[in-house]
Amino acid sequence: MMNVIGKMVNHKTFGVGTVTELTDTIITISFRGTEKRFIYPDAFKRFLVFKGQRVQEHVEKLIREKEAVAQRQKRIEQEENERRQKLLNFKISANSHLVMDIPSEEIDSVFQTLSVSAGTYLSGASKGLPRVLDRVKPNSLCLITSCLKGQEETERKLVGAFMVEEDFFGEEVSTGIIKGHPKYHLLIPNDRCILFWPQLNQAAPSRWGGVAFKYCSTAAANQMLSEMVGAVFETDQSDAVQEFYQYFCKINSLNPLNGTGKRKLCK
Repeated sequence: MMNVIGKMVNHKTFGVGTVTELTDTIITISFRGTEKRFIYPDAFKRFLVFKGQRVQEHVEKLIREKEAVAQRQKRIEQEENERRQKLLNFKISANSHLVMDIPSEEIDSVFQTLSVSAGTYLSGASKGLPRVLDRVKPNSLCLITSCLKGQEETERKLVGAFMVEEDFFGEEVSTGIIKGHPKYHLLIPNDRCILFWPQLNQAAPSRWGGVAFKYCSTAAANQMLSEMVGAVFETDQSDAVQEFYQYFCKINSLNPLNGTGKRKLCK
């Protein structure tokens, strides 16, 4: 901070004065023996001017910096208000949940980074570009499945899940990267894994196909997440997963399922 003690100023009403004291926010000026206190540096926007050019330029710089900080803070607050409003008003889409096909060697990385790629378009004008997940919103659940190389599709396992980030709107994301919620995620222990296709009451196809993901309904996502909650019962994840499931139900306007149904575990 420049030393302005003893510097002369001019006030529109009080005339010429001398600076006698300065703190971070208050400047004290003596006008013919009468001291007045002003907010610093704000008062120099309208009422006060330093007599010296160098010190006046210094205070004008402080004013610009303070205004820039205030504008940045205002933008941050406005963006946060807009984000909150968007979260309050978004509409739940049908079939907005994802089932991902992840190679077994990549599963640890997925849960370390809490992110996964939706892959690229396989044909059409957008061929080779990242997929845009226009159905995916903050209520979406991302289910992680895996099938070992050489295994039949009937052996596909449901190995984990995460909620997408609470401000994730897929239509705004051009990278195809799905970001997971830092709090609501789970990884099923290897000895408690669940076969995937029986959870849908469907026969497994001969192969998954060329895409990295499939959409699924809220009812199917609810059923599978409920089964996963049961699969980690009485583990160190139990309390966190219960909270995860309650959050999923709340944001999707669902009632939690009672029990875990007929859990079909891996052999």
